[in-house]
Amino acid sequence: MSAGEPRPALLAAVVAALDVVSDHVVVLDPRGRVVHVNVAWQRFSLDNGGDATDWIGVDYVAHSATPCDEPSATDPISDGLRGVLEGRASRFQYDYDCHAPDELRWFRLLAVKMELPGIGAIVTHTDITPQRLAERALEHHATHDAATGLRNRASLEHQMRQLVFERRTVGAIRVELAEPGSSAELVPDADVAQVAMILRELFPAPAILGRWGSARLLVVLAGATDAHLDESADVLSSTLDAMNPDLTAHVRWHRVRDERDFVALDTSADLAPRGRGGTAA
Repeated sequence: MSAGEPRPALLAAVVAALDVVSDHVVVLDPRGRVVHVNVAWQRFSLDNGGDATDWIGVDYVAHSATPCDEPSATDPISDGLRGVLEGRASRFQYDYDCHAPDELRWFRLLAVKMELPGIGAIVTHTDITPQRLAERALEHHATHDAATGLRNRASLEHQMRQLVFERRTVGAIRVELAEPGSSAELVPDADVAQVAMILRELFPAPAILGRWGSARLLVVLAGATDAHLDESADVLSSTLDAMNPDLTAHVRWHRVRDERDFVALDTSADLAPRGRGGTAA
C-alpha cells in the first residue's frame, strides 16, 4: 500500500464515525452516485416510508430533485449539488421543509466538495426544526397580541396598507367593547379574548383579524361590498349580544382607502366617520 492510499483501519473508523452522528450523511462519487449512507440516513428513510433498498450506486442528484411547478424552472437542490460536484463551488447550503402529516420538520442540506480518490462530495442533512419553530414563535410574538392571539395593531395596519397599495377594495368591521358603567380601558382581557374567539368562528381566512386597541378589534375584508359589510356587521352584533349580553359591543364598518380612514378607525363608536355605514349594538 502506498503512502497516499487510505488505510483500511482509518476508513473503517471514518465509516463508524459517520454512523454515530445524528445528521443524515451521504457520501457521493464524482458523478453524484451514492458511495455510502450513514445509519441516521437509513433510519430516517425507513421511518418515513422508504424501503430497505441498497442505495449504493443510486444517482443521488436526480433523486434529490424537488418538483417544480414549471417544466422549465430550475431545481435549486440538484443545481447546487451539480455545482459542487463539477467544481464550480466548494460548498452548497439549502434549507428545505420535509413535513410529515403530523409533524412540522425543516432540514439544512450542506454539500461540501471532496478532493479524494473516488469521492466527489459529502452531503449532510441537519434537522433545524427547533430553530425554525423558535423563529416562528418569535415572529408570531412580534406580530400578534398575546391575550387574543389576533394580529397586533402594527401588523394589522401593515396588512391594510398593503391591501390599499394593491388597490384592493378594503372594508373594516370595528368592534368596540365596554363593560357596563366602565371605560373601554377596563374591559378584561378575558372578555376581549372571548370576542376574538367569536371573530375567528365567524370570519375565517382570508379575513384578517386584529386587536386595534385595548378593547377594539377589527375584521378586515378585501373585496367586500357595502351590502356584505352591512350583513356581516349585523350578524356579528347579534352574535355578540347573544353570547355575552352583559358586555356592550358597538359594531360598525368602515371603508379603508387612505390615511384619513386609519384615523377614523380610532374615533368613538357613537360617531359615524365620514358618513359610512354600520350598526351599533
